[in-house]
Amino acid sequence: MSRPSSKRLYAVGTSLWLLAAIAVFTFDGPLARYDVSHIPGDLRRLVELSEVFAHGMGVGMILVTLWVLDRDRRLFVPRVALLAYLPGIIANMCKLLVARYRPAGFDISADAAASFVGIPGNTESWELQSFPSGHTATAVGLALALSSLYPRGRLLFAALAVLAAAQRILFDAHFLSDTFVGAGIACFVAAVLRDHMFWDASDPRA
Repeated sequence: MSRPSSKRLYAVGTSLWLLAAIAVFTFDGPLARYDVSHIPGDLRRLVELSEVFAHGMGVGMILVTLWVLDRDRRLFVPRVALLAYLPGIIANMCKLLVARYRPAGFDISADAAASFVGIPGNTESWELQSFPSGHTATAVGLALALSSLYPRGRLLFAALAVLAAAQRILFDAHFLSDTFVGAGIACFVAAVLRDHMFWDASDPRA
């Protein structure tokens, strides 16, 4: 029995993340009300620093590191960059279509549905650009690209993406469902690009 293609897995992942975003919507409010001071200091600091895996500058430093340390795979660095940055760009474009309060600017005692305030979105106020999470889209896209290039690190890259998403939630930048939609966008981009830009990562000459 043949294994499903990566493209199909990414497509399925897109659907699952979007469905999960709907399923967890009821948890948006309770998570937004969680007090991060209850998290032990060192663990809280780890989560806070994990934003680097999802931030444009942090991704740039990772790309430079790949370029310097893995000369045989330098050809793939632009492809990793594309799969990391493009989902984040698409997510940020989606913010222009749907306005949603970030937890930091929302009355978290209210129903989470009230955080959606209109179509089209808002181009001026950071507080109204919660949906979806561009940072999470970037982190998941980067994790997918690095996992294709370095399969042994899949669990590590996945963990870094999860920590980056957790940082967005616990520090009131996004609701849980925002991060799930961001992950879905990254899987969608990976599914679309798979046949056009991905590689046999086991062969440095690919």
